[in-house]
Amino acid sequence: MGNGNHVKFWLDTWLTGFCLANSYPTLFHLSSSKSGFVSQMGYWLEDTWYWNLKWRRPLKASETLMVQSLMSDLNLAAIHRLKEDRLIWEWGKDGDYTVNSCMLALERIRYAGSPTYVTNVWKSICPPKTEMTLWLALNEGLCTRAFLVKRHVLSPQEDKCPFCEQHSESISHILLHCQVVWKLWNKIVDWRGLSWVMPYGLDDLQCQWLGLLQGNHCKFERTVWGGFMFNIVWTIWNARNNLIFEDQKPIWEDILWLLFCFAAGWIRNLNSSFWYTGADLYRNHECISAWSA
Repeated sequence: MGNGNHVKFWLDTWLTGFCLANSYPTLFHLSSSKSGFVSQMGYWLEDTWYWNLKWRRPLKASETLMVQSLMSDLNLAAIHRLKEDRLIWEWGKDGDYTVNSCMLALERIRYAGSPTYVTNVWKSICPPKTEMTLWLALNEGLCTRAFLVKRHVLSPQEDKCPFCEQHSESISHILLHCQVVWKLWNKIVDWRGLSWVMPYGLDDLQCQWLGLLQGNHCKFERTVWGGFMFNIVWTIWNARNNLIFEDQKPIWEDILWLLFCFAAGWIRNLNSSFWYTGADLYRNHECISAWSA
C-alpha cells in the first residue's frame, strides 16, 4: 500500500486478504462512497493519517459495533503519503512477478496434496523448448489426437497414433508406450549400459530416470543423464509433428544420431569446456564420466 490513490477502499483486496465489501457487507451497503479510493476515506493531519468514513444515514448500535471492528482492522494498515501504490505478486520473491513463480503457483493449485514435478522440470538444463514440452506433457497439455477428440476437434475414429497406427494417441502412448517409441528409449538405456522396466506414465518416468544411474556418479553426470530425458521427449514430439504436418516419415537411426548431436550442444552450454561431439557420445557414454573425472 502506498498513498491509496489507486486502491478502492471497499472493492479491492488490500487489507485482510478479502475485499472489505465482502468482509463488512452491511457497512458497504451504508457507505456513501462505495467506489471511493483509500485516500478519499480519511485525511492527513501533519504526518498522521486519520480515517473519516461517511455513511448514508446515522448508524444503529449494532452497526456502530461493526464500525469499531472495521476500525480495528484499519489500524493495521500503513498508509504512506509519499509512495505510489503498486501491485504485489504474492507468490513471487520481493513481490515481483516471474514466469517461474507463476508456474510454481499453478502447480501448488493443481497438485495440492500431490507430488509436484515442476521443480524437477525448470532446471535450465536443456533449451527452454525441451523443458516446456516435458512440462506440457506432465500437465496433459500437449495436443495429441486423443486430446483433440475430447475437444470434439477430431472424430473418435481419428485418434490413432501416427507411429504405430494401432492405439489411441494419448500423451503417455506417443511419448513412452508406443512400440516404435519404446525402442528409442531402450536404445538410450542400453547405450548407458542400464536396464529398466516400462514406467506407467511420464510422472513415473521422471521419478525412475535418475534412479537408473546407480553407483558413484558426480553431479555433472547425473545432470546430463537427466537432460537426456528432456531431450528424448522433445525429439519424439518433434518427430511426431514432422510426420503429421510435414509428412516426414521418421528414420529412427537418423533421429537417434541427431539426438546425440543435440545433446552434445546443450551439454556444452552447461559447461563450455566440454569438447566431445555428438559422434563421441554416440560411440561411448564413458566420455562423459572421463571428462568429469
